[in-house]
Amino acid sequence: MKKERRGKDWDAIGNRIFLAYNEISKTINPSQLIKVDLTSSQIKVIVSFFHQKTFTMAELSRAHGVSFSTMTSMVDRLLQNGLLERQRDEKDRRIVLVSLSAQGKKMVDYLMKARKQKLEKFLCELSQEEVREFVKSIENVARYMSRAKGNMLRK
Repeated sequence: MKKERRGKDWDAIGNRIFLAYNEISKTINPSQLIKVDLTSSQIKVIVSFFHQKTFTMAELSRAHGVSFSTMTSMVDRLLQNGLLERQRDEKDRRIVLVSLSAQGKKMVDYLMKARKQKLEKFLCELSQEEVREFVKSIENVARYMSRAKGNMLRK
């Protein structure tokens, strides 16, 4: 909905959302949990392979909201670090596919395990009711954001 129709203080709402998001992100950010020589952007790129085995460069760029050239630079650095592999699509040689290397898979497993352990530590400090409320809330946020994104894409 449009800013004018809601009659809310969008700057204040945006600030509250960003503060909450940053707090959650800092709490379970693997780069702050363990010693790895990767930037948070590089971690986000390799962790995106947790749910999908291969990406084209265009898909990675869109998924991370960066330009094709920026993603190419990031992928190049991750290739140099031995975490990613590049290959040509067998059906269309113009398409470059990116996937995790064996070392990259180990790194993602390690990062996800560290993130899960850190999250579990925090959740253990909450009551069962607070954990249920937290999970329900975070699932609602994901659903609302997904719906809003879908609405934006249909316009």
